[in-house]
Amino acid sequence: MLLEGKVALITGAGAGIGAAVARRFAAEGALLWLNDRDADTLASVIEETGGSGMAGDVSDSTFVDAWVTEAARSHGRIDVLYNNVGVSRTGLLADTSDEDWRFQQRLTLDTCFFATRAVIPHMLAGGGGSIVSMSSGAGIGGQYQLGPYAAAKAGVISLMETVSTEYGDLGIRANAVTPGPTATEPLLAYLESRPGGADAHAADLDLGRLTDPDEVAAMVSWLASDESSSITGVCLQANVRSRSSRRR
Repeated sequence: MLLEGKVALITGAGAGIGAAVARRFAAEGALLWLNDRDADTLASVIEETGGSGMAGDVSDSTFVDAWVTEAARSHGRIDVLYNNVGVSRTGLLADTSDEDWRFQQRLTLDTCFFATRAVIPHMLAGGGGSIVSMSSGAGIGGQYQLGPYAAAKAGVISLMETVSTEYGDLGIRANAVTPGPTATEPLLAYLESRPGGADAHAADLDLGRLTDPDEVAAMVSWLASDESSSITGVCLQANVRSRSSRRR
């Protein structure tokens, strides 16, 4: 029960990694306040985990402020925030439209910033807290045909480092996670459309396989808990390197 009694907020909790983290947080004893843009999938996860929350678009700062305020009103405090929302579109940088650029920055970096900014005053009032944000291996060194997404995910890492610097001595920890390619439905569907399918892609990873969403949930739970009480300002990397990029 690593998170027993802690009030934990999760964005993008309706499916995939977000839903896996919600289940793990619930199993660890957290009081959940969830979000997803899809009201139906959110309702399903709320019913499964015993949490509560609000459907809405976390790229809208007005909604985020209302979502966080209601969490604090309902539970009296905020101890944990997990920023899960992000989106990518493939293409070469010179072919990227203004709309594509802004879409990926808005959904991937703005969402993280809005929620982080909104919870900080509540965490300060409660004596501290833990913020964990989903980044990507693309945010470390860039990635072919994922330029805007890589830039946004690099921004997520930098944002967590800044929070740790500005608020660490006030009790707020902030960390990022790069779990490597994870076996969610959207990624599996995309990989199966590529030459060799998911198996060919996974063969080049450190572990020789995709990461499971439950493995990501375990990483996030540990960073959210007091078990990692001295860890802040880091990016926890897992299964992100390509075997073909290393010399033997």
